Amino acid sequence: MHTKNYFEKLNFTSGKKINVSKKIDINFSNTLHWHPFIEILLSLYDNNEVTINFTEHVLKTNDLVIIYPGDLHSLGHVAENAFILVQFPLDLLMIMSEFNSNFSVFSQYQCIKYDPSNIDADRMIFLIKKLPELYFSDTLFNEVRIYSLLLEFFVKLGQYCVNAKKEEFSDDAKTDYKSTKLITEACLYISQNCTKPLTLDDVSHHIGVSKSHFSHLFKKYTDMTFIDFLTTERIKRTEFLISNPKAHIIDIAFDSGFSSLSSFNRAFKKIKGISPSEFRERMTNK
Repeated sequence: MHTKNYFEKLNFTSGKKINVSKKIDINFSNTLHWHPFIEILLSLYDNNEVTINFTEHVLKTNDLVIIYPGDLHSLGHVAENAFILVQFPLDLLMIMSEFNSNFSVFSQYQCIKYDPSNIDADRMIFLIKKLPELYFSDTLFNEVRIYSLLLEFFVKLGQYCVNAKKEEFSDDAKTDYKSTKLITEACLYISQNCTKPLTLDDVSHHIGVSKSHFSHLFKKYTDMTFIDFLTTERIKRTEFLISNPKAHIIDIAFDSGFSSLSSFNRAFKKIKGISPSEFRERMTNK
């Protein structure tokens, strides 16, 4: 599905690293597409339709949608002014280890239904609504101000996601807290060491639990197996390297922890939907 006809390239204006708009590109309405950047959509009306990875969401006013790089998505029969739209590269967040280690949890909650009684959700709406006016102002350091609001947004989103995930664990609050801390530590350890020949034994030993217990908790918390998570971390690391046309793909594969070029190519195509060379072409083709 991920062919060049479905690829949307992000163009920044005036050298900025963050785009904010109250107008969507209707050329992509009702068209499945993907892009290599994060996109936040705040629904301004009821009955807006968004499909993400073939799951359809019918939105109400103030519902939030977070679309991550590589997600195949479309907007259905929506007006040009149906959303507040925010777009920026993933690496603005990935430089922070806490986001990196919890990314798998964030990506499980892509549609946040508005609940005025939920303080975190209410604050997220408020932060996004502040962005357009700031973006189009001539305030000194306005992009830095926008970035700071986005960071606060993802702090609140992280709290929302972690709390939602805790509800899926046992009713024992102490067990919930301990399990969350252990898996967060494991995710961070995997992310920091994914280029090494890491095993399930290595990670379970690092956090001090049995391999079987860790495997059960990890799947429940991240909705991924250890191998799938490790492979995804390695692929995320390669995306930035591949965008450099001078870097050899075989070197990128080995430097990212893959044992062979063929295993790297298979894993990359499974996760991204296209080959590494096709991905490079999309990223570098002007």
